[in-house]
Amino acid sequence: MRTQMVWAGFLIAIVMGLSMTTHASLAAASDDDIRAWKVYTNARFGFSVRYPENWRLGNPISDGVGVMLHPPIDNSLVALSGHMNVLEGKSQDGRQTLDEFAMAHRRIITELFGKKTITVTWRKDQEMSLAGFPAKRLTFTYSNDKQAKMIEHHIFSLGRNEGRGIRIKVPLSAEAQVLPLVTRMLETYQPGRDQNAVSPLVPAPR
Repeated sequence: MRTQMVWAGFLIAIVMGLSMTTHASLAAASDDDIRAWKVYTNARFGFSVRYPENWRLGNPISDGVGVMLHPPIDNSLVALSGHMNVLEGKSQDGRQTLDEFAMAHRRIITELFGKKTITVTWRKDQEMSLAGFPAKRLTFTYSNDKQAKMIEHHIFSLGRNEGRGIRIKVPLSAEAQVLPLVTRMLETYQPGRDQNAVSPLVPAPR
């Protein structure tokens, strides 16, 4: 049960249906543009980000762990989420490391898409930083149920107590349009409360 709860926030955004939007141009954002962008702040985890005015704020993710944003391109979304790091792992606190989380995430994605008979092709993982925390970017491609070529970038950091996740889904043909804006978005991303603030879990007294 605990494992299901930990992964729910990040994976619910994967299986939820997308709203269709109309095509529109996505020009590179200037600093002035970014200052005029809207702001989303997550009440549960405290993370925040600026996003373009013409992107639609979609449905919240279950239990208030995040939200989905919809760029003005068909079949595209950017999902932002937070989660707790409460699974056992090899870190000094006995919790999952970033590498362990990435391995589990890749396995779950492959299994999830496999149940829909969709073949996933993984690209090489990338090390990066998300709001000052070490992070990983997992990227994969596939063909959806309409045989359209899709690409997804999953970015996540993992602190001692909490993690942050960003899922980018876009048609492969539109990747070059959306990713520059997402890159500028991530420059405005703030992680919220300290992901390392809480000490390791202690069994409750009986």
